[in-house]
Amino acid sequence: MIDQKTLDKIELEALKRNIPVMQKEGLDFMISLLNEEKAMTLLEIGSAIGYSAMRLVTNVEQLTVETIELDDERFLEARKNIDQYGLRDRIYLHHDNALTFDESQLVLKNFDALFIDAAKAQYQRFFEKYIPYIKENGVVIVDNLDFHGMVDHIEEIRSRNTRQLVKKIKRFRDWIFDHELYDAHYYPVGDGIVVVKRKEIS
Repeated sequence: MIDQKTLDKIELEALKRNIPVMQKEGLDFMISLLNEEKAMTLLEIGSAIGYSAMRLVTNVEQLTVETIELDDERFLEARKNIDQYGLRDRIYLHHDNALTFDESQLVLKNFDALFIDAAKAQYQRFFEKYIPYIKENGVVIVDNLDFHGMVDHIEEIRSRNTRQLVKKIKRFRDWIFDHELYDAHYYPVGDGIVVVKRKEIS
């Protein structure tokens, strides 16, 4: 098993190389939430180098993570990290595009939680594709919904590409908050986290 000091070192190395990893404040929030929910299974969209999954399984008792990564190099590094620290029985890793991934390949067939942290412009598509695999009382966690504070200041963004991306993030945020089937709560931790649950139908 991996210790916290080693995880901190992996995080530092990733940041030095501009590899996107979830901010520690956000991860600590997630760990508390998953422990509170007594989550035992989590589906992660966007593995990067496996850092988030490793920190989660190390700090959430009995948690198993199944995760999908598109990028070749990041997938290989995630595979190496997971193998090196003996976590292959706690983290199932797929090398694929999460939008076209064949869900029949999932090792775990349903999940207590879904964590979306991949291509920001595709959040709604990820949500709609994978929500059927989340248990009725399960939880969905979505990261980067502030996008470095830009979502509430779109008019100030000079780069056209960045502006288009941030508009899509805002569109997802508006869509999920207005959805009649889901309760969404925003938490100003890390880069902005939204936690989503199905509404109770009376």
